[in-house]
Amino acid sequence: MEKPIFRIIFHIDLNAFFASCEIAKRPELKALPVAVTGEKSSKRGIVTTANYVARSYGVHSAMPLLQAKKKCPQLVVLAADFKLYRQISRQFMNLLHEYTNQVEKASIDEAYLDVTALFHEEKMHPLQLAQTIQQRLLAELKIGCSIGIAPNKFLAKMASDMKKPNGITILRKRDLPHLLWPQPIEEMFGIGKASAPKLKQLGIETIGDLVHYQEVEKLEWMFGHQLLKWVENARGEDQSPVDPTRYEVPSSIGHSTTFFKDYYFEQEIKEEAKKMCLKTANRLKSYGLYAKTVTLQLKDATFKQTTRSLTLTKPIQHINELYPLIEELFDEHWEGQPLRLIGVYTTNLVHTNKVKEPLTLFNYQSFVEEGKIKQTMEEIKNKYGADLIQKGFQKGRKT
Repeated sequence: MEKPIFRIIFHIDLNAFFASCEIAKRPELKALPVAVTGEKSSKRGIVTTANYVARSYGVHSAMPLLQAKKKCPQLVVLAADFKLYRQISRQFMNLLHEYTNQVEKASIDEAYLDVTALFHEEKMHPLQLAQTIQQRLLAELKIGCSIGIAPNKFLAKMASDMKKPNGITILRKRDLPHLLWPQPIEEMFGIGKASAPKLKQLGIETIGDLVHYQEVEKLEWMFGHQLLKWVENARGEDQSPVDPTRYEVPSSIGHSTTFFKDYYFEQEIKEEAKKMCLKTANRLKSYGLYAKTVTLQLKDATFKQTTRSLTLTKPIQHINELYPLIEELFDEHWEGQPLRLIGVYTTNLVHTNKVKEPLTLFNYQSFVEEGKIKQTMEEIKNKYGADLIQKGFQKGRKT
């Protein structure tokens, strides 16, 4: 069969997922305002998810519980049950795989599907297929969803947000001028809270303003390589594939950044290295992985590449562990040459940081001190709250 001239991509987003899971378990809550929180204490709790009844009172995610209860005194507050949410998420993904193996899990409650073959080979109409999936999720999981249908992932994602809850939206490239481009720039997927105000300062209030902005060099200087991706997405030109293996456990995790000018200053380069360490550490944590090998990558203005690695006895995951090692490698191997790229990579990934180390005359003191520190921290957290104290790290000394 010839390659299809266009793709058909679904983005399926389960509505108010955590709250919907709780209501599916307890149907008597369906007509009541419900909020899920990760904290038992209403003094420190934050709303993780609110159902649409609660949202009608002005309750929304990331709102402090005390404020939520003022807006909606009858709010039903439930502690998060992540075991339940993971179970229903697996059922959700399994249902999608009944239709195609081209399923990319985007998060616990959303996924992309490439259904191009179902249309071209099996003559299955996309709208009818979306309706069938939506009805099955409601009947079998008792959870509603919103579905976006588009020729690529970005437009499908934007479309699924247009009719919530329980909507189905088709967004084609010819629809962009009147459906997508009038939307506020902060509503564009991929543009964060920090970038939106900067774009507005330049007069870019809508997605259409970004598409038609004339001073491209100014935008490139401010936002770097991500600008091109924003503009391509806004024009409906996203070519990224639906990747079923994207969230499988990786063999390595890392990030790099290419500078738009030669970086000479040590502090400037280290700030970029720290950002790469933070991204890498966050991804390690999201997978529940720890790294035994840490690698620094440098590329100078002549494109000469240098990589240096450290292999550890005890695997690490946190930025407070990762960055001092990267800084140590940098201090040892950077000779002051201007750089165009810096990268941080971790390999030899494992699922635990536990190391069986025999107690000896030379290491017993570290065991005693670490135990006392942990015990003291736990006592403080139990008495005053989990957010009051956390371990820091000592930055490596310069020589």
